[in-house]
Amino acid sequence: MKNETPDQLFLYAARLLGARAYPEAALRQKLARRAEPDVVAAVLQRVKQLGYLDDFQYAEGYARLYAGKWGAAKLRRALLEKGVSREIIDEVLAQQAAEQNPVEEAVALLMRYPSRHRGEKPRAIRFLTNRGYTFSQALAAWERYLEQTRS
Repeated sequence: MKNETPDQLFLYAARLLGARAYPEAALRQKLARRAEPDVVAAVLQRVKQLGYLDDFQYAEGYARLYAGKWGAAKLRRALLEKGVSREIIDEVLAQQAAEQNPVEEAVALLMRYPSRHRGEKPRAIRFLTNRGYTFSQALAAWERYLEQTRS
């Protein structure tokens, strides 16, 4: 099936991007199944020029979607797996860190999901670190959680 013309491949890319956002690496993989690498590169360039494909916007939207659910470490891992460059990830996460307080988000998670930790410190810390919060953020969140539940 690697014989599609650039116009056919562009229409396929537009249809994919119309359904949902993709990072460049994922779109490149999908297009590579249908055409030769030089045709894929040309189509990707055209899609970028038209503004349909932007890894920065993708990473921003992804980080916004999972803000409050995941910490920076888990977001970083997920975006790297999706093929977003480290520079873009660093910029998006720095922007997000300036706008939000990770300890407050972690406390909100503890309040929202009490069955995940059952009031036990080790379970709460493990729950938060598995969500991508640092150990120090998890400890601080646990202390604030205790203060809020006791008062």
